[in-house]
Amino acid sequence: MDGYRVHIQDFDGPLDLLLHLIEKAEVNIEDIFVSEITAEYLEYMQDLTEDELDAASDFLTVAAQLVYLKSRHLLPRPAPLEEGEEEDPEEAFIRRLKEYKIYKAAGEELNELYEQARLRFARLPEELPPPKEEADLPDATAEGLLKAFLQAMAGAREPEEGRREQRVRQDTYTVRERSGLIRKKLMEKQHLSFRELLSEAPTRMEVVVTFMAVLEMMNRGEIHITQGDTFAPIRIHMRTLREDGEDTVYMDEEEALPTGESFEKQFSNDL
Repeated sequence: MDGYRVHIQDFDGPLDLLLHLIEKAEVNIEDIFVSEITAEYLEYMQDLTEDELDAASDFLTVAAQLVYLKSRHLLPRPAPLEEGEEEDPEEAFIRRLKEYKIYKAAGEELNELYEQARLRFARLPEELPPPKEEADLPDATAEGLLKAFLQAMAGAREPEEGRREQRVRQDTYTVRERSGLIRKKLMEKQHLSFRELLSEAPTRMEVVVTFMAVLEMMNRGEIHITQGDTFAPIRIHMRTLREDGEDTVYMDEEEALPTGESFEKQFSNDL
């Protein structure tokens, strides 16, 4: 082999070796079976060492295919394939070799690009600091800027003209008051939905205390509730309503439970 010993480890497979021999002989891929490429490939197989034979199964498989396809040229050409029959083995082998050549060329180009960019480092756009914004304050003075800075640090705000202060008091709900409301509404109609017991924009506290009143009245046997499905509307039905006497004690009025403002804070925190 021209005094130059090529080892199997120098190639990525049998097709890589075939392309090497084709380029060396300067022949077209379509002419490999009428050239000396097959003989050179087999000569290379004969020169394999015993250690290389253990890893040369793919090379030997391709060698067998080359011998078979080469022998077809020594025999009369078979009839053309009819439609629906399998692809001619010679054409399939050449097509496979051409595809490998394309992939190899693309791989070499990608590897070249990788080597060019291997020592280059770039920063992602989000890692770059934003450009500095320049403020144009033509009428600003040192005293004015100092005053604005001190106000910003102290959290002070200039009083608005005509601003009127208003105090908003938190609504207070109790189970007693909510129970009275439920009784009043059930006197008008014997069943209603839970939503009808609430205001148009109910607060969290209103919903919680109203629901506690419903549970209290269920425990006392005054009402019963129904619900068609999970998250379906809750319907409240009247049974036997009781009068709200002074000796009646509700769950938010018992000593074990907080009352007033502490009661509201506890349920607000729990929610």
